Amino acid sequence: MKRDFADFGALLGRVAEEHGVPGLAVAAMVQGQVAYVGTHGWRDRERGLPMTESTPSRWYSISKPITALALGQLVAQGKLRWGDPVSRLVPGVRFADPVATERADIRDCLLHRTGLPDGNWTWWLAPSDPLELLRRLPHLPCSAGFRSGHHYQNLGFTILGEVFKACGTTWHEAIHALLEPIGIRPLTRLAEFAGADRMVGYGPNGFSPARRSDDFDFEAIAPASAVCGTILELAKLGNALAYDGKGLLPPSVWAEVVRPELALPGPGWDAMLHPAVAMAGRSLVYRGEIVLHWTGGWQGYTSHLLAMPSRRLVACTLTNRTSSNAADLLAFSLLDRAAGWEPLPWAERYLNSKRTHRQKAEERVKELLSRPRRSWWAPDACGRFHHPGYGDLVVAWPDRLRFRGIDLTLLALADGRFTAVSDGLDIGEFSFDVSPELVDGRVVAWHGNPDPHGQSCRFERRSGGE
Repeated sequence: MKRDFADFGALLGRVAEEHGVPGLAVAAMVQGQVAYVGTHGWRDRERGLPMTESTPSRWYSISKPITALALGQLVAQGKLRWGDPVSRLVPGVRFADPVATERADIRDCLLHRTGLPDGNWTWWLAPSDPLELLRRLPHLPCSAGFRSGHHYQNLGFTILGEVFKACGTTWHEAIHALLEPIGIRPLTRLAEFAGADRMVGYGPNGFSPARRSDDFDFEAIAPASAVCGTILELAKLGNALAYDGKGLLPPSVWAEVVRPELALPGPGWDAMLHPAVAMAGRSLVYRGEIVLHWTGGWQGYTSHLLAMPSRRLVACTLTNRTSSNAADLLAFSLLDRAAGWEPLPWAERYLNSKRTHRQKAEERVKELLSRPRRSWWAPDACGRFHHPGYGDLVVAWPDRLRFRGIDLTLLALADGRFTAVSDGLDIGEFSFDVSPELVDGRVVAWHGNPDPHGQSCRFERRSGGE
């Protein structure tokens, strides 16, 4: 079987240019041995520092399945059971849905089926305090429905962070205990990562020129997003996965955490079939083989890890650009070569997909801004309004709304609706519908939900015009 990586350096350069990614790092392992390591570009463009194989980066949501493995160690030690209700382990946990409060367990949090949809705007640019997020939890609509399916969000992992404490440890300690025996020394706190000679993150999400992103403290959702490490460390993790959890968990616990539990929609490509979610991340059937498929991406960084146990293969990638699918296409391209297969045209497919996505996003913003508008005014429309789950929004009449320090254009539309719109954010376009609540012709609250697919929430007046 021929494994040819000769063209991969050129592919790294091409992908970096096409996707506007300052720096890339990739690695492949075959039968437990490093078969290829490649880097391209800059870990810090402004300082002229090149990417290296020893440069740490954020792994973001790859932290989620790692957290599941750390919980698996507690299960193996008899300190925890997957069916333990989280509200009994962490008495401060309350959901808006009393059924979820009573019954949601460790497995539900890992499978994203507590009934909470999304929820990113509860923590994004908010105080990074897990106890504050737990205080917000009962005020967030459980509109997805308890155990109604997989609804990806991070707040379940805030709860799991407190579960570690209930078991006599911390999430940070548990992650080190899990990963250090296989040769990984993770960085799990912002101060550790910021103080390292690490990748600098760049945004925004798209094709526009990359600009440096601010670091954000993810402590409140650390079990969902805070693990950082190098490309070779990510490959070591992948190798443990390719060898059925060797060095991480007993075989029986390993089989349980990676067992597919819920089917997911397919990506639309024939080579990728039957995606599913397990307690520890996702899997799919790729070109006829089962692959563990772990990804992460948010502000400034993207990561991708593929492990194929049937052939003991690993492919992984790190980039320092917000949610860039450059990481995805490079991981699958690298896996093709590691398997000795004819490479599929992932570079072209993902580039076209990204272009289509960006075009639709730009058209959506353009359409929102071009909708027919109307003049509207009411006494006390301006002011600061508060929701106990989402915090404050500030209305500055006639056409401004401010949420989490982000300025949005407030549009009074001809059809009677109001929409707050912003573009150019590092995390992508952002808009949500709002509506005023009037009493005797005066605005006493605004209703809306900054999270997509969420029920409307009431932001009650706190102060007058600003």
